[in-house]
Amino acid sequence: MSLSLSSSRRRDRRVSFALAAASVGLAAGAACAPASAADIMATKAKSAYMRACTEQGEGFFYLPGTDTCLRVGGYLWAEGYFNTYTDYPAANDKTYSIATAGVILDARTSTEYGTLRSYFEGRFKWRSADPWSDGPNKSELEVWNAYIQFGGFTFGKAQSFFDFYANANVLGTDPATIGDDVRLNLLAYTYEFGSSGFSATISLESAADRNNGVLAQNPFLPLGNEDLSAGISATDIVGNVKYAGTWGEAQISGALHQTNSVNVLNQFTTQDTWGYALQAGIMFKLDALAEGDTLYIQSAYADGAISYLGLVDPSGMYAPPDAFMSVTGLTTVTGWNVTASFLHHWNEKWSTAVFGGYAAYDLNDPSAQLFYGFSGGTNYNVGGYLAFNPVKALTIALQYDYTYNSAKDYVPTAFGPSLASTDASQVLLFVSRDF
Repeated sequence: MSLSLSSSRRRDRRVSFALAAASVGLAAGAACAPASAADIMATKAKSAYMRACTEQGEGFFYLPGTDTCLRVGGYLWAEGYFNTYTDYPAANDKTYSIATAGVILDARTSTEYGTLRSYFEGRFKWRSADPWSDGPNKSELEVWNAYIQFGGFTFGKAQSFFDFYANANVLGTDPATIGDDVRLNLLAYTYEFGSSGFSATISLESAADRNNGVLAQNPFLPLGNEDLSAGISATDIVGNVKYAGTWGEAQISGALHQTNSVNVLNQFTTQDTWGYALQAGIMFKLDALAEGDTLYIQSAYADGAISYLGLVDPSGMYAPPDAFMSVTGLTTVTGWNVTASFLHHWNEKWSTAVFGGYAAYDLNDPSAQLFYGFSGGTNYNVGGYLAFNPVKALTIALQYDYTYNSAKDYVPTAFGPSLASTDASQVLLFVSRDF
């Protein structure tokens, strides 16, 4: 019995000791738990917290654990088109639609040599037909911009440094007005003259995006009915001088473009010449009329570098080449343009833009004029839109543009345009959401 009592007492002591230890442990845990949880939460929040990077502008945040600032943005476009032109082929679609999702990534890091910037803009599109053409439904991925900037240099795909107006205030994927608006691969250096507002740029740009082709002076010769362009052997050389101030902007730009052609009688030899383009443009900020109002005016001249005129040719019948090739050499095509655009805000919700351009070109080769049935051409385009912004970042707009092309001194031939002139109309219903 004493043994049983002794065992019971030992059990009671063990239980009492265990309960006491548990109580102390619970008390200690209760005392410590809130602080530990708070510390853990604070640590996690601190590591995940993205600080605003105000020095780079609105919408930038520091990437956690780095000194790089990132802005993520984008947009969605819904577009419905109606288009037609003179003798529009019955097989082509007069109505079609496009849905576009745009993604923008802008990463910037401050360094002792200035800002290191990487910029990407991609467009994911679903369209039911090609412009001024037919289907089928298809998806497209377009790299709109993809470049690195550092120490004044720009590397990658970006807007040509020849461009100025570049279809400002023209909505949608497919519409365009006369004037150069090209994105291509380039390597450029820009020097800024302090805080004066002046800058100068020299740029080596892809010639593949600038090739308007070479046609035979006499299309009856061997290879005469083909594009005689030879392989690219030099980049385009582009330069500009630009001023940006409180009243607006101004720019003069120039470009050198090599035209390289297969000899019309011997496809194993080539001949080349250098063409050029010059442009001047000015933009006025008209905040005295309404905040955000602008007026653009620009003009360009091209000799053997016709793509820099930015002609608009819905039918595809009036696209002049850079040059004509004969048995004696190359003859370049020349042309000029003038473009203007005005944007006005009626109030915070309604705005209107009108735009237009005129261009003319000459073939400069009497024999080519005889075979192709025209000596040159004219091209003009006018249009505008009315836009409604019911809330911030949402735009609903209706746009119309009219384009006219004609052949000068027109005579029907087997190798020239089938008509002396065509006119084209296009209506766009455009809905956009930016974020």
